[in-house]
Amino acid sequence: MRCVGSDRKEAGLCYARVPALASGLVAGGIALGGAWAQPVTPNTSAPASAAPEVTISPSSAPRLYGGIEYLYWWMKGAPLAVPLLSTAPFTEPDRGGFLKNSDATILYGAPHAPAVGGNDTQTFSGFSGARLTIGYWLDDAHRYAVEGEGFLLQNGSAGYEASSDANGNPGMRVPLYNSVPYRSGGVGMVVGPTEDGVPVSLPGELTGAASFKNTLQLWGVAANGVASLYRDSSWELSGLGGFRYLSLTEGFNLNININGLANTAFMGESGWASDQFLTQNRFYGATVGLRGKYVIGPVSVELTGRVSFGVDNETLDVSGYFQDFNTPLLTSIPRVTNGLRVLTQGPNGIFAQPSNEGRTSGNRFAVVPEVGIKLGYNITPSLLLTIGYNFLYESSVLRPTDQIDRNFSKGLPFMQDSTSTVGPTRRFKTTDFYAQGLTVGVSYRF
Repeated sequence: MRCVGSDRKEAGLCYARVPALASGLVAGGIALGGAWAQPVTPNTSAPASAAPEVTISPSSAPRLYGGIEYLYWWMKGAPLAVPLLSTAPFTEPDRGGFLKNSDATILYGAPHAPAVGGNDTQTFSGFSGARLTIGYWLDDAHRYAVEGEGFLLQNGSAGYEASSDANGNPGMRVPLYNSVPYRSGGVGMVVGPTEDGVPVSLPGELTGAASFKNTLQLWGVAANGVASLYRDSSWELSGLGGFRYLSLTEGFNLNININGLANTAFMGESGWASDQFLTQNRFYGATVGLRGKYVIGPVSVELTGRVSFGVDNETLDVSGYFQDFNTPLLTSIPRVTNGLRVLTQGPNGIFAQPSNEGRTSGNRFAVVPEVGIKLGYNITPSLLLTIGYNFLYESSVLRPTDQIDRNFSKGLPFMQDSTSTVGPTRRFKTTDFYAQGLTVGVSYRF
């Protein structure tokens, strides 16, 4: 603008109005958030040198939010599909814990009549873990958001151990069903199809120990879009849609160690055998769901339900091994000293044999629903403390001990009979799985 006049007082008033008008236009533009600036009318009742009155809108709502939670969850126990360790009075004619009558007791593994005892599930104690959630609203009105989350639970384990005393008591076996005739020790009498077992300890002949271990780890990540469907002063309902990945890894290990006692047919002999069954389940799926929230004062209740449909990539790895020292010479083989086989070894465990060892994988359709509830309390308008509960289910997974086949030739463990060739079949049996537990956390709006 241009000022006209030679009077110093008039010129000074004109110059004072220029920056006042400019600042009013800038402030008005900011208040409109980038919209077209509207004319600003000064308050004529105010002194001529005062800046015009301008109303400035509140700052936009925070868009970034996130939270971290401590998890304490319980998993569905590992299935024990077969009897794994038995004992019985070592009396004739069936000395050794064979599962042929009620004198036999199953110490670990699935029940098997007419023997008594057993349990078809290995339970786990609770698993600790953490879950991290980060989200971002795409607009100031909080209508649309993108959200990511990930959780990880510790690697847990559970199992069973048993050992004999120095005299081989109690007598124990890993029971199996001998489906094909074999010769005991390769030269003894022919044993036909019958309940049989690999000795762990024999009173007065062998001392030994057996251990069984199940391991499990679960983790996952998810990415979702969030759309606000309804909102008022107390209620909010949002729709969810996105992608989920879950990883469930499990293992089963069986180990036995045996030693012959002095002045017996097993004097100087020793050996060990090991089985390992590993499964891994990787789920990839699309997710849809709803999230509802009710707020009254600083207290809130949030309920989330979602379901994922997709593919579970399932992998099974089976391996076994044994070493046997100073067994009697029965055939002509290398490394022989004084009629004894100094060392015999090979890929023969107990239930893991060359016939079922190796890796197998496949894909199956699976459904993963999840529900969660949280009770929250706002410490500040931005800080929320929560406590909640989650339940997660998967319709199809591989679990290790479901893959054990106990019907094969008893001559295969420790390579007792070189003519035995019929081993256990490779299984690929699926089942379901669930995890559930408590959450305690804190969330923050930035």
